[in-house]
Amino acid sequence: MARPRTRADRLHALRDGLRRQQMVGPFSLPVVAGLGLGFVASFVADLVLYRFVEVPWRQMIDGVVFAVVAAPVWLRVQRADLRDAIETLTWLNGWETERWQTEIGRRLPSLPRARPELLDALPDTMGLRPLRVELLAIRGADAEAWERLELLPADTAWQRFERAALTEWLLFLTDGPPAIDQMEAAAPDVEGDRSVVARAMVAAARARRLAVDGADPSPPLAAVRGELGDRPGRYAFGYRTGVIVSVISIAVLAGAAVGIAAAVIR
Repeated sequence: MARPRTRADRLHALRDGLRRQQMVGPFSLPVVAGLGLGFVASFVADLVLYRFVEVPWRQMIDGVVFAVVAAPVWLRVQRADLRDAIETLTWLNGWETERWQTEIGRRLPSLPRARPELLDALPDTMGLRPLRVELLAIRGADAEAWERLELLPADTAWQRFERAALTEWLLFLTDGPPAIDQMEAAAPDVEGDRSVVARAMVAAARARRLAVDGADPSPPLAAVRGELGDRPGRYAFGYRTGVIVSVISIAVLAGAAVGIAAAVIR
């Protein structure tokens, strides 16, 4: 894959790179395999039970068969390292969103970097200055972003790490040379809960660089997953739980769909 040429391409490179690892053409292989085989199993169950079980009990059994087949197949086909990478990135995005909405004082529906228009209403407080640098870079105001980056404090280990992370962010968006070594050098000094955040941010920076080169971006993120424990559950379902919930929701509709399809075919 050619290196993304525009700023927008580079912003979405990591998301697209992770998605690309499970795609066959325009389709997600785990989703197609899980839902497809689940639907087939549900249809077969309906054929077997047609003469013995009445509606709506037959459709309920069809739905259970769908879920019992679809969820394990989906999870089995999905690469474990890719699942771990997605959970790490989901947690990191959730942590960042929670951090900035605490600083801003209101709930944010999505990660701030996904909404660069937020910059226009952003209070110019000390706590929000790193976010301002990040959003300026997204908007393309590189000169102002570098100027404001130089003014950020570097009194604590976290502040020094964040300056290194923003340096890498600015260089990444402008197709500059990596500065991940600066992040790695500063990360060990960060203590407390933010120490694992720092390691996850280093992993995300490495993953972004791999993604723009067309390589698999999941290994750096997957390597951090073991350190997170149950932290990802704070912001979203774990990947496994999310799949099971999705499949059960679809099963309710699948049972009715199979019943209708079987009736039409007969």
